[in-house]
Amino acid sequence: MKYINSFYWSALALSMAGISHNASAAPFEECPSEAFLSQYINGATHYKAVDLSTGSVKTLQSIDGLGSNSINALAFNEADRYVYGFNMSTRELVKFDGQFKATTLAFTNPPENTFYVGDIKDNVYYFYRKNVGLFYTHLDPERSDYLTIQKVEGADQYMNIADFAFHPLDSKLYAVSGSNGDIYQIDPISGKAKVVANSGFSANRSAFGAAYFDVNGFLYFVLNSDGSVYRSDLTDPDNISGKTIYFAKASPTSSNDGARCANAPIISTNTDFGDAPDSYGTTLANNGARHLINYYNYFLGSSIDAEPDAYVYPLSDQGESISDEDGVVFKTGLVSGLDTQIEVTVGGGAAGHLSAWFDWNQDGDFNDAGEQSITDLKLLPGTHNLLVRVPADAAEGTTWSRFRLSDGQALNSDGGAVYGEVEDYQVEVTAGNTSYLYYPGKDDFVTLAYEDQWPQQGDYDFNDVVMGYNVSQVIQGDKVTRIDIKGQLVAYGAGYANGFAVHLEGVDRNLVDENLIKLSHNGVVLQTATPLESGQSEAVVIISDNLKNHFSATCGSGFYRTEAACRSNEVFTFEISIPLVSPLDFDDVPDMPLNPFIFASENRARNSFFGGVMPGRSLEVHLADQPLTDAADLALMGIEDDRSSLPLVTYRTDKNMPWAIEIGGEWKPALESIDMTQAYPGFVEFVTSGGEKNTLWFNNPIINNTYQ
Repeated sequence: MKYINSFYWSALALSMAGISHNASAAPFEECPSEAFLSQYINGATHYKAVDLSTGSVKTLQSIDGLGSNSINALAFNEADRYVYGFNMSTRELVKFDGQFKATTLAFTNPPENTFYVGDIKDNVYYFYRKNVGLFYTHLDPERSDYLTIQKVEGADQYMNIADFAFHPLDSKLYAVSGSNGDIYQIDPISGKAKVVANSGFSANRSAFGAAYFDVNGFLYFVLNSDGSVYRSDLTDPDNISGKTIYFAKASPTSSNDGARCANAPIISTNTDFGDAPDSYGTTLANNGARHLINYYNYFLGSSIDAEPDAYVYPLSDQGESISDEDGVVFKTGLVSGLDTQIEVTVGGGAAGHLSAWFDWNQDGDFNDAGEQSITDLKLLPGTHNLLVRVPADAAEGTTWSRFRLSDGQALNSDGGAVYGEVEDYQVEVTAGNTSYLYYPGKDDFVTLAYEDQWPQQGDYDFNDVVMGYNVSQVIQGDKVTRIDIKGQLVAYGAGYANGFAVHLEGVDRNLVDENLIKLSHNGVVLQTATPLESGQSEAVVIISDNLKNHFSATCGSGFYRTEAACRSNEVFTFEISIPLVSPLDFDDVPDMPLNPFIFASENRARNSFFGGVMPGRSLEVHLADQPLTDAADLALMGIEDDRSSLPLVTYRTDKNMPWAIEIGGEWKPALESIDMTQAYPGFVEFVTSGGEKNTLWFNNPIINNTYQ
């Protein structure tokens, strides 16, 4: 048997201008490998070909000559090689030739109902409707009962299905319930149905509107709402496993029906595969990662080639055509516990989404927690330097990685998708002998609270910026190789715009490996600019130059979680990794919590003290007695309410009160405009005693004066 591939359809689409109601032109010359879809769109039925291997959809016909009539219950007849469908408007049969030209066929006994479930076996058209029954009609014009509808008496009518398809091996009908994912086997002679497996997928208020078989007995069904294509293993009808996987993605629609020549294999054309061992999902039979190729966009490096199927390691597709594994370069080695720098080149002229997986435990798959290292990272055309964190417990030795660039998102490490490319790389992981030192603990946070009206005391409510804060030191041998900081914005009660940064006192700026710094906001890595501030003699990293950009205020003053009207479910988190060019001795690492501070955002007004002047970055507010950075304006020290005496005494009032504090755990800030001493009466004694008295002051709030 011969099969048509997608190149046939390109020629076919050019010849579909005229439609006939009365006479059929030539049938399909071959048994098509594509699946057919009928979709009702904008008042007309559109007919499409679907490459099930990638989900690529190509329109064959959008003008069928039937006006606004909806055609459903589509089926391919191997006996005459025509496609048939049910006209939902006229309740007639429609016959489509090889150019999808329509011929209307009237039933001798028109039905009282419409039907959207249908398939053909042995020149007999079967159709079904829930609570109505299973029916059939012969399609052989030589028969006396040609186009006469007959009912299968006693057939089950309860199945909630939107399409069914004949199995090529056992001649039974199979369908998937949209409500619970059950796979039904239906005897077309008796009409009796039984559940033979459960797919594990449900339609969730949509429907599995199209069902197909391939020659091996795999059942494919398509979810209307998002176009997801699933594949169930029914290859042994006597021992059905029903194992079902996500296979590819086609186009979504509210109305969907399918037909296919069940004796055709699934053929991949113009498709790119990976080449890792097949345990990672590489070949088509094993639902390997694959993409339809767009030679102008959505590829890695400078080249991409097509394969009929994957050339699994140790074979390679490079012997078949061009060398196309050229999009990813590992600039540094993979060492457990450290970051590795990779260079990724996006070819073509369009942005794509990059995802990457590493088999860190070397068990032959990418399915374990933490093995997806990059998720849907949008990259413009060009070259990008990215960082991948190697887990501390990554197994030493040779393993595999997979990179997928696509026009879509939410891809798995396997399965088909439309435009894009797959590149697999064998990599070597080296043991790093890595340990960690946490402040205050691995999963604990201190709280940093700032009053931003410095050098004036202001309302002294200490809720202008409130940040949860954690520091990790990465240790190899007996030296610190990297410092990681993470945090979460707890509250923001300032009308002014403030940035947040961390100063590594005593660490020269050039000791930080600027190429390997990684900053993320809410889990998304920022690739645009380095967070290592220029013009500084010591290392300063900017977490955000304006924290107001990271939340939507729910009250008129632009506040966040400082009063009842300012509640919000939004969260702003950050993580930054600061790798060092040369490891530091423990004695050379700054004391914890390092030197976190806020600063005035550029080109934003400040308190009345400044008049019309915008101090911008030069205004810094630190914890008491911490040093300033090179960017700070020293002329602001010691004026207004500030009684700093450089270099040892900074950010204190004449009563020794600070503008920033660190609390050793989670903490509820004062309500807006409530003085700190009214929310936490023990705070004054704690500060004035130099921290000797009332050390647990933060555990004794005036509840009505704090944000709960």
